[in-house]
Amino acid sequence: MKRALMLLSAMLVSCKHSPATITVGAAISLKEATAELKPPGDVEWAYGASGDLASQMERGAPFAVLVAAGEQPRLAKIATEQCTIAWNTLVLVKRRGSASVAWSDLATAPTSFRLAIGLAPQVPAGVYAEEALRKLGAWDAVAPKVVRGTNVRNVLDLVARGEADEGVVYATDVAVSKDVELVAEVPANARPNVRYPVYVANAARKEEKDVADHLCAPAAKRVLASHGFLDHPP
Repeated sequence: MKRALMLLSAMLVSCKHSPATITVGAAISLKEATAELKPPGDVEWAYGASGDLASQMERGAPFAVLVAAGEQPRLAKIATEQCTIAWNTLVLVKRRGSASVAWSDLATAPTSFRLAIGLAPQVPAGVYAEEALRKLGAWDAVAPKVVRGTNVRNVLDLVARGEADEGVVYATDVAVSKDVELVAEVPANARPNVRYPVYVANAARKEEKDVADHLCAPAAKRVLASHGFLDHPP
C-alpha cells in the first residue's frame, strides 16, 4: 500500500511538471500551412471561422494566440496584434468541368444561379466578398442569389457538391479540393486587403508568447509562402 502511494505521488509530481499543451486558434484557410509549422512546445491548433474564434477568445476560450484571416476589433481590450503573418487574395471558383460566370457577369447571371460566400461578419472571406461585389456594383443584384457558408472551406464544399454554381474563396483554397477549379482572381479595382494578423492575449503566458514569436518569424512566413500565401499586400 505504501509503495502504491509512493508511485502515485511520483506520477502526480511528473504530471505537474509536464509541459502543458498550448492551443492556438487559426483561420481554417491556414490549416494545411500551419500543419508544417513547428512552434515550440506541445501545440494544438483550433481551426474555424476567424470571427467565431475571436468571439470564443473574448469569452475565455483556452487559447491566448489567434491567427485570424482579418482584423478582429473585438479583441482590442484583451489582446494585442503582434504581426501580419501573410496576405491572400480572393478568387471565384466553380465545380470542375461546369460552365463559368465571370466576375463582370455575376450581376446578370440567371435567377437560378447560386453564389456561395462566407457568412458575414463571422467569416472574413464573406466580408471581403461582399466588399468586392459592392465595388464592382454587383452586390444588389447578387445578394438574392447568395448561399452562405459557415467558413471558407464550407464555401468550397458547397461548390464542390454542386449546391452552389460558383463561390468566392481565397486563392490558396483552390488546391484543397480536386472538385473545384479557378474561374478568375478578383479584379484589381475591387481587391480587398486580405491579411492574417497574429493576436496575443494580454494575459498570455511566456510559453504562449514564445509561440507567437515563432509564428511572426521569417521562417514561419516562408512556410506560408510555400503554400501560396503572399508576403506582401495583394
